[in-house]
Amino acid sequence: MAVKKYLVDLDLTKNQLLNAVVQNLTTHPSSPREGQIYTNTSDDKMYGYLGGEWVDLSHIYTHPTHSALNPTLTGNNVLAVLEVDAEGHVTKAQTRTLSLSDLGFTGDTDANNYTHPTFSGNSFGPALTDLDVISEVVVNNEGHVTGFSTRTLQASDLAAAVVNDSITSGTYTWSSQKIQQELNDINSTIAGALVYKGGYQATANIPNLTSPASGEVEQGFTYTVTEAGDFFGEGVQVGDVIIAEVNDPSSLSDWTLVNKNIPDIVDASTTDKGIIRIATQSEVNAGTSNNTAVTPSTLVSYVNAHFENGKYATDIGDGTATSFDITHGLGTTDVFVSTYYNGSDKDEVSTLVRVVDNNKIRILVNKALDNNEIRVVIRN
Repeated sequence: MAVKKYLVDLDLTKNQLLNAVVQNLTTHPSSPREGQIYTNTSDDKMYGYLGGEWVDLSHIYTHPTHSALNPTLTGNNVLAVLEVDAEGHVTKAQTRTLSLSDLGFTGDTDANNYTHPTFSGNSFGPALTDLDVISEVVVNNEGHVTGFSTRTLQASDLAAAVVNDSITSGTYTWSSQKIQQELNDINSTIAGALVYKGGYQATANIPNLTSPASGEVEQGFTYTVTEAGDFFGEGVQVGDVIIAEVNDPSSLSDWTLVNKNIPDIVDASTTDKGIIRIATQSEVNAGTSNNTAVTPSTLVSYVNAHFENGKYATDIGDGTATSFDITHGLGTTDVFVSTYYNGSDKDEVSTLVRVVDNNKIRILVNKALDNNEIRVVIRN
């Protein structure tokens, strides 16, 4: 039986489908889609794939008839028996009367009354003051506190911090005077050394380096220009380095400027000189890159493969896309488009073809195509 495949839905625009036969198979189709139907020639039934399973469409289900059940629940009546058949229908319901034993009543006087035990003669001592703390709590097997003991905190209970400025140790601490002395020694040692402070925006003067407050900028503070502009009337570029030569600098002579002197290297474009890469044959065929170069070899290969006596041909499919814009360059909307599988049989397949303009068409399908699955031939 000859078969023509479609990769798009068929819209009959409310016209009748005459003399049609639903697909005949002996077993359920593999990999079905929701709503798919077929006729099973083995059992002469029609099936539909609904809700993730094959459903027999040949018969309509009729719900069984059951006698009405009206158990009455009043006062201390409760539901005692409920029977359900294999189809989930309730077929029997019985009630019974609650008894006192159901509620745990034994019949003995005060059998269910709880009496809290009485404790006496237990002294809990005076209120805790100063360094007194509770050291032990006595609790009986019913969870009642029957007594407790106290004691006074000792110096050994606390981890005392001992000040010792003469040594460096893991068990002693320094006084604030000793710490300040060490900081002064460190500051004296690093005075004048380069200290990187971050970026500098020259146009906005952020941070303020041309008129800093006293103590904000010290000798050796170093900044990298992140925004080009003027610095004390001197032009600076992104990447230049600025180094303070004195504390509280106030003029250009108080600074050292280290120029990068290397122009930024950018990708080449139609307006900028820069770096450009040789395009691959695939990139030339796609025709979407605007920052790669076409060589004579890739250009000749492209022309020979796609243009011949008013014809353009290409392969489509990448495993993901369902829409493909194809630039054929034939300069007309009067084109004929043929699509077929790239396999060994090269069967024709129907797709939706949309003419975009004189040099472009769009191929639309309902499912993603495998890599280069379909061959497209365009003629004028």
